[in-house]
Amino acid sequence: MVHISKNEIETLIAAAAKAREHAYAPYSGHTVGAAVLDGDGAVHQGCNIEFVTLQQTVHAERAAIVNMASAGARQIRAVAVVGPYSGVPCAECRQAIWEFCCADPDVAIVSAPVGGAVEILRLGDIYPRPYGPETKNIDPRRF
Repeated sequence: MVHISKNEIETLIAAAAKAREHAYAPYSGHTVGAAVLDGDGAVHQGCNIEFVTLQQTVHAERAAIVNMASAGARQIRAVAVVGPYSGVPCAECRQAIWEFCCADPDVAIVSAPVGGAVEILRLGDIYPRPYGPETKNIDPRRF
């Protein structure tokens, strides 16, 4: 069961929407913002950044996770994604979220597509057979 309050959901969506304003997407026009709620309740933002080769593009979710880790936090409680089509993270971003979810499949994924309905998903439902740090007996909170 996902454990996130209505207030936390609203805060994350607002932070993701604000981050989206800074997205750099001149090639696709697909601007995305994300916000991560860490284990201490702090919010970390990120936006997508495209490069001309597109293979080097950084997704908003991963940018937010990198910002979280750069601030010293090591546990994700929830992620919100605001974008033009969907707020469901891609497979690569699901892997990045799993890295810091501390093997908790109940981490909330708040999908908030622009102009669409908000949907609260459970990480374990959208990423059912993860491969993560726990497979090597690693707890990210120790590093």
